[in-house]
Amino acid sequence: MGERILKDIISGDDAKNLLLSGLKKAHDVVSSTYGYRGRTVLIESDYGNAEPTKDGYDTLQSIFLENPVENIALEIAKEASEKTMKFSGDSTTNTVILLYAFFKNSVEAVKNGKSPIDVKREIEKSRDLILEHLDKISTPITDKLIYDVALTSANGDEEIAKIVSEAYIKAGADGSVSHARSNTDESYLEFIDGTLVESGYVEERFVNVFSDRTCVFDENPLVVCSTIEFKTVKQILPFMQYAHDNKRPLVIIADCAPAVKDVVLQNVVQKGVPFCVVHAPGVGKKRLDFINDLACILGTQAITTLSGDNFEGREGEFIGECEKIVIGKADTIITPVKNDYIQKIIDGKIAEIKETIETTKSQVEEKYLRERIAKLVGGVSIIKVGSIIESELKEKIARVDDSVSAVRSAKEEGVLAGGGVALLSASTLDIGSICETVCKTPFNKLMENASLKAIEYAIGEYPNGYDVKEYKTTDMFDAGIVDSTKAIKHALINAVSASNTMLMTDAVLTNKRMI
Repeated sequence: MGERILKDIISGDDAKNLLLSGLKKAHDVVSSTYGYRGRTVLIESDYGNAEPTKDGYDTLQSIFLENPVENIALEIAKEASEKTMKFSGDSTTNTVILLYAFFKNSVEAVKNGKSPIDVKREIEKSRDLILEHLDKISTPITDKLIYDVALTSANGDEEIAKIVSEAYIKAGADGSVSHARSNTDESYLEFIDGTLVESGYVEERFVNVFSDRTCVFDENPLVVCSTIEFKTVKQILPFMQYAHDNKRPLVIIADCAPAVKDVVLQNVVQKGVPFCVVHAPGVGKKRLDFINDLACILGTQAITTLSGDNFEGREGEFIGECEKIVIGKADTIITPVKNDYIQKIIDGKIAEIKETIETTKSQVEEKYLRERIAKLVGGVSIIKVGSIIESELKEKIARVDDSVSAVRSAKEEGVLAGGGVALLSASTLDIGSICETVCKTPFNKLMENASLKAIEYAIGEYPNGYDVKEYKTTDMFDAGIVDSTKAIKHALINAVSASNTMLMTDAVLTNKRMI
């Protein structure tokens, strides 16, 4: 038997008080970044230099507390925040604010004589009413609201909001938006009009455009895609002969044995034949799905284990085409042929995937299916983020990431009036004193960060609120202050779950620290 670790036991009110104390320490720092008038936090790096951030999630991840019970509360807050980030991509600071409010008010209710289980049940019942209310007042997103969501999540950074909104509008309803570091000091949008395949050529000697180390075929190249490995030259000869006879470039997207790759390469190097071999993208089920989706885009069918290994005389069944293909070291961009036949195939596949999305209960599976749709639709927007100072660049990338994720979330479930007024409007429901108080907390914190007292400002009915940037009462939609419905809902759900976990805790066992 291995060495046993001694435990310290803290129970009853002592445990609850330490959990609340740890949560308060995290809340007070993280919530200071909240909203347009939120403050910056300076975080000391491992090397001793200061890194500024206004991102609540990054701030939370940087906190570790000396007291083990307080640190357990902090870790629970981190987990709740991470779940919100994972499923909605935004509202992590909101999660911490709601969590602290729920737990603080729940602990007070128990001290005043309520049973923890009764408090838990009351909160869960009220949570469901609030979620129904948020769904009712949610508004579908428009191009203008995309900019507004991006601006809110980027903490009012108009440059980021403009680039993010333009990226989503260019990519289209089901297109793909991502971000990467810029090679310059400037931030800009790069749009790829085509399907991005996340794999490149197998050998640099396939390159025919030496200025940027790519292999480019722009005269309607033929494409063969396979989920199986080509192990013999005999398997690919029919395709090579077909391309040669028709005087067309040929791209093979598949795993190939070294001998097979070498034969293709010899034709390129010695005879100048326009061929190229591309690594098969993905692994396992993802490879199978993507290769089959790619075949739809190319107007053909993929080679699978059911296709056999002799293609002589039936090579035409497995050869597709595209308008242009640009193959790099790490990725490939395919510009598909645009005709009614291929579009009908693609639309059918997208409809099939959307039906699967409606029935799946897994958030991870849903995200994966939406990525497949984005590949089928084509059109990839890549936001290149640049800055002169490294610390500023990290903070800027964090804001772009928040903004991109918030818009992606808003496209799924719509938007709500921001500035805390969506939850504030829920405080008028019959949801009990605890949830009524909690629903007012985000609005109150935004006002506090703006050095204002919320109680002094009558904002009227939803969607009216208070614009802390302009210091005036306004319709939040008119002012462009909006939040992702999905993000607010997940912040609420995860805050309730984490709070109730600590509420039902009567003892905490921690590893004994040796002094």
